[in-house]
Amino acid sequence: MHRKFHGSSFVASVLFASLLAINTHAQLTDFAELSAKAAQGNAEAQFKLGLRHVRGEGVPQNNSEGIRWLQKSAEQGFAPAQSELGYMYEQGHGTSVNYGEALKWYRKAAEQGLPLGQNNVGAMYDQGRGVPVDRAEAARWFRKAAEQGLPIGQRNFGNALAQGRGVQQDYVEAYKWLRLAALQGIQPARESIREISLRMTPAEIEEARRRADEFRKSRGAPTRASGSGFFITEDGFFVTNFHVVRDATRIIIRTDAGNFPAQLVTADKANDVALLKANGSFKPLPLAASRDAKLGDAVFTVGFPNIHLQGTAPKLTDGKINSLVGMEDDPRYFQVNVATQPGNSGGALINERGNVIGIITLRMTESVTYQQTGSLPQNVNFAVKSAYALALLESQPAVASRLKHPQTSKRSFADAVKAATNASALVFAD
Repeated sequence: MHRKFHGSSFVASVLFASLLAINTHAQLTDFAELSAKAAQGNAEAQFKLGLRHVRGEGVPQNNSEGIRWLQKSAEQGFAPAQSELGYMYEQGHGTSVNYGEALKWYRKAAEQGLPLGQNNVGAMYDQGRGVPVDRAEAARWFRKAAEQGLPIGQRNFGNALAQGRGVQQDYVEAYKWLRLAALQGIQPARESIREISLRMTPAEIEEARRRADEFRKSRGAPTRASGSGFFITEDGFFVTNFHVVRDATRIIIRTDAGNFPAQLVTADKANDVALLKANGSFKPLPLAASRDAKLGDAVFTVGFPNIHLQGTAPKLTDGKINSLVGMEDDPRYFQVNVATQPGNSGGALINERGNVIGIITLRMTESVTYQQTGSLPQNVNFAVKSAYALALLESQPAVASRLKHPQTSKRSFADAVKAATNASALVFAD
């Protein structure tokens, strides 16, 4: 279950932060070499070694040993280690909870300009941990993190503006920062946007979006939200998630042949399925009944994740069906271990026959899950079953009559991937 954080600030760890001063996921393949560098006093190696112990990567998970190496790195002034060490003290991982120590290390990182540290200092002031509550000081630190592009900081600062918490209430600026966070995959920011948009005029919302786009342009980021999807007919009917195109005034489907303007034909908002239409000739995928899927079936998706980091070429990830139900046993979803990132939403979940049996819809958020359970989810993702897409398509007789018939025999993986790649496309929504 996901907890909403509409009114509370959020402290983040480098274990799941989406922005970091260094690439914490780049790992040395030789653990002995990493250990040797750490022993020689290399601060970055000490930090990475500490994270390995905390994560249990290549070594048994050991928070106490992780803290030992993080402390060595932090004492040398390595800002990411300082922020992570503060998090360990705040959460009581491998040590007793100590808000004073947590704030001390967060502040050291923040004063070096690390946005994660700045956000966490803000959260400590906001929550009164290790220091008296000071909402104005909290907002000041959140703003520093937000202006550096940290999505959690943007979400926290946006909420402060929306609620007038330590800063003058300003729905337009709040919407701007929350939108920036949402575009980077912070789902609770979307919930906050929905709340404040009810109190805003269309002109105010447009201005907030313009400001968000200007901020993204200033940082060289794409200004449009993006997702994945797939053609289901040769004449351009196309399926994606509704949340990919929600509130869009313009939709573009990008294929190897170029950009195609598209219109929203209809949608099942409750089940997050949208039907679009573009003009042209395309190669579609067949949809099959999801009721025939079994636990352990091999599946894959082709999508366009994190295009501002990974580029716009199609990306394939594969795995298995881990459960025939979603979170809290929701029967509308499959749980899969097919790796997904922001931008995979709307992509086809495809079985070994090359048939679409679901639509990639959401993933278990690392930050929220960690706050609730104390552990990170291990590649837990969800796809809405094709039955719900087929129900929507059957409400459009002209579309239903032109769908491809499902493949009835197993085909080679290479052929299935080729067909999926030809039918999949990148979706931009303004």
